[in-house]
Amino acid sequence: MAIEPAQKQQDLAYTAEFWRDELARYTEQYEGFCTAGRKIIQRYKDERRDSEGDVSRFNILWSNVRILKPAIYAKAPKVEVSRRNRDRNDVARVASMVLERAIQFELTQYPDFHSAMSNSVEDRLLPGRGVSWVRYEPEFASVSDDELEEIVTNERSPCDYVFWGDFAHDPARTWEEVSWVARRVFMTRKEGTERFGDAFADVPLTHSPEQKESENKPLRDEKKTKAVVWEIWCKPSKTVYWIAKDHDAFLDERPDPMGFEGFFPCPKPLFATVTTDSLIPTADFRLYQDQATEIDEISARIRHLTKCLKVAGVYAADEPALARLMKEGADGVLVPVTNWPAFMEKGGMSGAVSLLPLKEIVGALQQLYVSREACKQTIYEITGISDILRGASQAQETATAQQIKSQFASIRLNEMKEDVQRYARDLLRLKAEVICTKYQPETILMASGIANTQDRELAPQAIALLKSDPLRSWSIDIETDSLVEMDQTSEKQERMEFLAASSQFLDKTIQAAQIAPDIMPLANQMLLFGVRGFKIGRELEGEFERFTEAVKNKQEQAAANPQPPPPDPEMLKLQAQAAESQANMQLEQQKMQLEQQVQAASGQMEAQKLQFEAQLEQQKLSFEKWKAELEAQTKIQIAQMQIEASMREKRMDKNSDLVAYDEAGEPKPSPTIQSVVEQVQRSNAELFSALVDAMNQSNSQQTQAIAALADQMSRPRTVQRGPDGRIAGLH
Repeated sequence: MAIEPAQKQQDLAYTAEFWRDELARYTEQYEGFCTAGRKIIQRYKDERRDSEGDVSRFNILWSNVRILKPAIYAKAPKVEVSRRNRDRNDVARVASMVLERAIQFELTQYPDFHSAMSNSVEDRLLPGRGVSWVRYEPEFASVSDDELEEIVTNERSPCDYVFWGDFAHDPARTWEEVSWVARRVFMTRKEGTERFGDAFADVPLTHSPEQKESENKPLRDEKKTKAVVWEIWCKPSKTVYWIAKDHDAFLDERPDPMGFEGFFPCPKPLFATVTTDSLIPTADFRLYQDQATEIDEISARIRHLTKCLKVAGVYAADEPALARLMKEGADGVLVPVTNWPAFMEKGGMSGAVSLLPLKEIVGALQQLYVSREACKQTIYEITGISDILRGASQAQETATAQQIKSQFASIRLNEMKEDVQRYARDLLRLKAEVICTKYQPETILMASGIANTQDRELAPQAIALLKSDPLRSWSIDIETDSLVEMDQTSEKQERMEFLAASSQFLDKTIQAAQIAPDIMPLANQMLLFGVRGFKIGRELEGEFERFTEAVKNKQEQAAANPQPPPPDPEMLKLQAQAAESQANMQLEQQKMQLEQQVQAASGQMEAQKLQFEAQLEQQKLSFEKWKAELEAQTKIQIAQMQIEASMREKRMDKNSDLVAYDEAGEPKPSPTIQSVVEQVQRSNAELFSALVDAMNQSNSQQTQAIAALADQMSRPRTVQRGPDGRIAGLH
């Protein structure tokens, strides 16, 4: 591109001498900021001079920084790349996914971004300014023995942390007025020659890592010395200049090597307290340094009084035994006194020893502790560090009080957190520009992993779109809570919320489509509108688009091939009513048949019951007759047995063998007669037992017959149907 004459004349003004003057002007105006920053860092690290070695301090600065830093930045952010206009565009959707994955790959694969962010936030909290620098770093490899032919094997866009003292810019009032930025790097002779060639041969090496910037002592080890090189980005001329300290000419000069939209390779720095009249930041510590100094003085007094808080006093010189008592103060030790009466006359121990009073010292210490806590509370009010952030609370505080404190702390920290989020977002946008304009398509494909998704067919078009329009069509943002440690279940909750909302909408849509199919195009657009509103839903946006497209194609096919018109709803209603009436009539007929069969079955059961009762009565009469006959036969047999017994007695009287006599001469039954009586008794017992068994057996048969009849009468009946499905009987 041809350079206009006015532009050439403007470029002639930016000489090496001009930039040395600009850097000197910056150094002069920011000398106080740099000096204060170095002192604050010394205070943070508790670096002391030899004369201050025994001084007691309370490092409130270290405590506050350690509390605030994780509250505003704790981990690398989660990137979100979306289309500015969320309309239906598959190529743009895939392009945003490719760019988001490529950036996230850089953040997780390389630690430079997190390191630059962490160091920048720490510089923001200490000296008051944090800066990072984005650059492009390709890696090459030779494809043959000829070293002139090389290919790119890997590409990166690292974020370099810039030390707060190595950064310079146009001393303007606001960042929008800044026309140039610069950073200082230190290069060895070898590094400078590889970068700038022969132009670096006569550059003086004026810096040593062992020498502080404010010291002007001669260098002790020339092997460790480096050259001071400034890289200056000038926005008016769209040119980058490299100059060295104590060197007259430019080392290099290149027109806009990166092509960033804002030209500068760094975002707006993280500033502490600045106003619209100057960009010189005021560190947070300077706002409460007086209170911190007061705390140090109180801590020194507490230490001094603590040393004095010990048992000390005086004793009578003529009683050396008392000194032994204090020096040899073991438990249970008695020290002899030479002149006991004289010792007691002087008042004993109370009269010979006087101890240093400790009550006043203890009271002073208590008051000092109270004063130190009051100073600490003042600092917390200035910085906005509430009790909740410090993890301190009181038992009598209510949950509402603690919630108010937490909200107050969030309000005070919101501005600082939003500035850190802005800073991280600007860094990511610079990385995105490098990826879109400098990376090869193969590198972007490999970093994004889009080839493993269902959108791989659109990947070439998406990368071409990124190359042609890097940032105008995309909105690069980060999730607000992703910079700090939050609940790990947040992503799970987002997924569940998305699934619940989409499932509910699909359910309602299906119901509505059954009534009015024409509503489907509108429902599809509403579904996509809802899906695009969820951050977590962007991963499934392509699937939903394909689903809605399939539904649309199906409707178009149905419209191209119309089906026969559906029957008249009124006719369908009449047919349904007729079928229902016929079914009701059949049901009534079957019900009547069932009732008739139930009545017939009941009559049969009643007849069987009467017949059984008659049979039972007949059996009962037969049993009574048999019983009477048995009793008559039994009586006859008993009478016969009695007659036979009487006849035998008569025969016994006649027969002397049947009669026996005892010692007194009285007659008694002979053994023969006794055996006959016993036999008759046994016969009678056997006959009676048989009679009882016969009666019990008859009763058992009658009981079983009655139980069988009752079971048959109470058993449920089963409906028997014929081959035509009608009721044929009961079983």
